Amino acid sequence: MKSLLTLFFFKYILLSMKLFVNGVETSIDKPLNLLQLSKLLNMEADIFIVNSFPNDTSYIVKENDNISFIKKGTLPKKEHLEYLLNCRQGITITDVLKNSKVVICGCGGLGSNVAVSLARSGIGYIKLIDFDVVEPSNINRQCYFINQIGEYKTNALKNIITEINPYINVDVSNVLLDESNIIDEVSGFQVILECFDNVKSKLMLIEKCTAMLPSSFIIGASGVAGYFDTDIIKIKKLGANALIVGDFENEAGENTPLMAPRVAAAAAIQANETLKYLLKDIK
Repeated sequence: MKSLLTLFFFKYILLSMKLFVNGVETSIDKPLNLLQLSKLLNMEADIFIVNSFPNDTSYIVKENDNISFIKKGTLPKKEHLEYLLNCRQGITITDVLKNSKVVICGCGGLGSNVAVSLARSGIGYIKLIDFDVVEPSNINRQCYFINQIGEYKTNALKNIITEINPYINVDVSNVLLDESNIIDEVSGFQVILECFDNVKSKLMLIEKCTAMLPSSFIIGASGVAGYFDTDIIKIKKLGANALIVGDFENEAGENTPLMAPRVAAAAAIQANETLKYLLKDIK
């Protein structure tokens, strides 16, 4: 009798398989395909994602697979929602970004677009700094809405981020950054994003932060106006802890307007460089 129980025990151990389904650890005791697994767990789904990539229902699950079951048109359960928001990125990337901290200095065309990209990427802590309010001429390139006109940009952007991902910790500071307060406002962040529309402020931030905050990475932008080719936007490194995105020629001015596509393109590169820096240790 004892030997039969032992045999049963080892058979179960060998067949038992650990999985993560919608972010929750789960075990099954026999090989199943995705459709069979969804029925076993009583989870209706139209979309089946395995290890961050959509898969066919005939896929046979493997040990430690990260599986997402998504039903179109249905709000997921609260305990699953946070995981499903980032399931296309995978758990390893999501965990690193969830524990990352960035500060965005200036919440205009660059800053608001950067903030939205980083919110969609699941950055866990974002600080927004700007002293200005939303006004009509911002709407052509900044991530605000008409009903937000008159609000502080930081508060309006915080509300947008919360609508995208309510699990992000968003801090706001409605101040004008200058040499007297900038180090206090941006200390302690892994990445500092320079998103000003004023050249003097850009230079001040980069010079002060590169010199006094060597453990932070500074990402700025310059020359993103107009509707010129986007392939002339490039990246220039400034020492070990800073870089600038832009074409370095086309600043806003008469007959060189600020337009949504190029501003958003430069902001997307700033956001991507942020992710590259934060995820640099992932193999």
